[in-house]
Amino acid sequence: MKKAMKKLVAAALATLMTTAACSTFTGCRNNKNDQTTADPFATMPDQTTASQETTGSETTSSENETTGSETESSSSDKPNVPPVVNPDMKGFNVLTGQPTLNDVSYTRPVAIVVDNVSAAYSTQTGLDQADVLYEALVAPGITRFVMVSADYKLLDKVSNIRSGRDYHMDFAAYHNAILVCHGGSITPNYDFFALAVERYGDRYGFVDTAQERYFAWAEDGNKYGTIEEANRGDLGNKNTVFKPNAMTALLESSSSKFIQAGGTLSGQAKESLKFVEYGTKKDLSDASSATEITLKFKCKGSSNVKNVSYSYDAQTGKYLRSQDEAPHLDSQTDKQLAFTNVLTLITNVEAKGTGLENDPTMTLVDTTMQNGEKGLGYYFTDGKVIAVYWTSDGNSLKLEEENGDELTLNTGNTYIGYIDESYLASGQFWQ
Repeated sequence: MKKAMKKLVAAALATLMTTAACSTFTGCRNNKNDQTTADPFATMPDQTTASQETTGSETTSSENETTGSETESSSSDKPNVPPVVNPDMKGFNVLTGQPTLNDVSYTRPVAIVVDNVSAAYSTQTGLDQADVLYEALVAPGITRFVMVSADYKLLDKVSNIRSGRDYHMDFAAYHNAILVCHGGSITPNYDFFALAVERYGDRYGFVDTAQERYFAWAEDGNKYGTIEEANRGDLGNKNTVFKPNAMTALLESSSSKFIQAGGTLSGQAKESLKFVEYGTKKDLSDASSATEITLKFKCKGSSNVKNVSYSYDAQTGKYLRSQDEAPHLDSQTDKQLAFTNVLTLITNVEAKGTGLENDPTMTLVDTTMQNGEKGLGYYFTDGKVIAVYWTSDGNSLKLEEENGDELTLNTGNTYIGYIDESYLASGQFWQ
């Protein structure tokens, strides 16, 4: 992590130690110069009082989640009764902390790279099915998603699948997921396919939808519904559409490049995210209010910005997503993207030239914090916010609360956005 990041985090943590809104941080790094940076916690709103941890009613819309209303016993002479689970649910989803329709205990999730350039808005679909949705800049002013889902068989259409970047491998690894993308980036900055060989042992250690017949060949692609013309303006090419039956055919075929490379669906999802007990709610009685979140995806070396915001809906208990000053709607269902948990991880993001005429600039996103360093982040849920720390070695993501305890999330879907450290200089980005 670059020196600027260390300065910003150290300044933020130093101020935190003196504010009544936060408890003492552990493991802070020393600030070795006198430069100060605007601290987003310095202007935090007054703390609001909330009830102590209770059970609650949680409603979700995806097929792999259930609805339940549980009330914790307030009398010590009553036994603790586990939450009532819908008998139709056959398993448990470690990506959401909730029951699921199928038993996916020994099935790897899928991590699908999805386009978010404005030309793709008219055909973008399926993001509302994500258990975990990652977002980071892929180029100045343009973000790209990685949607992670525990049970690909429950997915409907996902479009448009785009090329992978190095940090997309990290996002997949956090959950032991199969990365699904349409080719990868080859520039002087790095060769995505060479990285795949290093990481997976083979160039086809991930599902490359540009090469697999079940997604890309006309005969099989049309048969499985995976080839579709997408409105992408100047790119004007066909983009792969994810369909679960194509994935099933690929995983059952000895001729698929992924299978020949030793790929498999068998395995267990890695529990990088931890959740409170299903049927309960996280105790945020000491947290500050945060019902509106404003994110600006910016990077060093460019003035281009991607504007994203979240607004808390108390009725559903979800944060509703907007981008480019408009609700972010699914192109097929018109459903607005919504999340129980919103995490923003502060890191270093830089614009770098590629030497390519048709794609001259890309972004490099630091997704690792090692050697004892900890990155600053913020966790939003139930209209509240707390500061967190994050570390990663590229294979596992670890999240901690201020006191060093492991962060636990409310059960439900989660959004994780990587924000450049320079955005902290703008001050508090929620209210």
